Amino acid sequence: MPYNPLNNFFKMRGEELLAHDDKWSVVYTGYPKNVKQNLLNAFKRDLSKDGIRFLPLDHDEATESFFVVDPNHTVRAILYPTDEHPVSSDLIKDLIEDLAKNNNMRTQMHNQANQPYNSNCPNVDRVVGEYVLGDPKNVDPFLLDFVIYAFALIKEDGSLQVYSETHLQQLANLRYANPNLKVIMAIGGWAADGFSDAALTPESRYKFAREVQSWVKEFSLDGIDLDWEYPGSSVSGIKSRPEDTPNFTLMIEALRQVLGQNAWISVAGTGDNSYIRNVQIAQIAPFIDYFNIMSYDFTAGNTGETGNRHQANLYRSDLGLYNISVNDYVQNLINAGMPPEKLLMGIGFYGRRGATVTETFDEIRRDFLNRNGYVVRWDNVAKAPYIVDGSGNFHLSFDNELSIYFKGQYVIDNCLGGMFSWQSNFDNANILASAMTDAINNPQKLETILAKDYL
Repeated sequence: MPYNPLNNFFKMRGEELLAHDDKWSVVYTGYPKNVKQNLLNAFKRDLSKDGIRFLPLDHDEATESFFVVDPNHTVRAILYPTDEHPVSSDLIKDLIEDLAKNNNMRTQMHNQANQPYNSNCPNVDRVVGEYVLGDPKNVDPFLLDFVIYAFALIKEDGSLQVYSETHLQQLANLRYANPNLKVIMAIGGWAADGFSDAALTPESRYKFAREVQSWVKEFSLDGIDLDWEYPGSSVSGIKSRPEDTPNFTLMIEALRQVLGQNAWISVAGTGDNSYIRNVQIAQIAPFIDYFNIMSYDFTAGNTGETGNRHQANLYRSDLGLYNISVNDYVQNLINAGMPPEKLLMGIGFYGRRGATVTETFDEIRRDFLNRNGYVVRWDNVAKAPYIVDGSGNFHLSFDNELSIYFKGQYVIDNCLGGMFSWQSNFDNANILASAMTDAINNPQKLETILAKDYL
């Protein structure tokens, strides 16, 4: 099991927190104290001037981190220093000031009683989450119900290897701040091979399931997400077989048997007909918690004029491609046998023009949102924004707070299970992440925000 620095801290020095209920505290874990003694002393002196207790806990097994603990002894944030993003005492003081001002701002968002009510599905507890590829420094656990680490890959010998165990552990550590947060590991991704062989025989399927189980246990994960792109298809350059279709179902069944009924198992896939022909949607449904619809990248393989279309439009329109829409994907999957409450709608935190041009939402905000000659337009049929250049030519399709609002209304009205994003690091300010959470849990709040910009 991974080392839990706070458990050990409270055993050793928890009385120091209990003796100061009126103070914020910062618990430092990581390098032994003698390695950074001067730095730690400077932190302590500087923070103490503002009434903040600094409590170092040295341990060789701990990831270097700063746990920000409020006067109620609740972890409110975790900071991980890097060479590019060092942690300073001023940064910590600014963070604590912000947390203190917004102490009760987000705690009600995950309360099912506060979610919009739909009499057709009164018991659906909608969730919102993010895929996280790379450093999780911007992930806000108070905005989310789940996070999905991307990715683990299947090696030739059938074992798994992740891009970064440090980042996976950092995501798992976010549960110190929000104990209700689900932490999931995604396996696969575009052009990730090994699935067809892992699913081929009963022996290979259960070997794979036991390997997954070992990672779930080692990092105390809540479950896994299968991102096989795609069963029965070699479009991404991976091995495929006709037998992938039934074998995918059998692989998921083996995972459920090995991981148990309480483990999270989700599948990432599309809702187009070519995917559905190769996946037994109705048969996998009983074994999974959620089907994560990759309801974006509609124009990913297109160039020229066919690339100048919406990449994630909610409904069909003249600016859509080949009559593709999020609604089509959803309805295709429901008609194929996936219960709507198990469908999570995907939101792309980036913009696209065809196969060649992509921009993160951070880059869009910086360079294209009604600046540098670019103008944002709105397709009210598709419920989708897009950007044109100074000559009126199509430049970029993307999602913004307004389109996410309409997608949230769709999720509520159609009894879907919630939303997720690909991916967190494209929205470092958490603007779209906040919009997703409000769209699912508090659309009236999002309406108020949007009214300032669009009315």
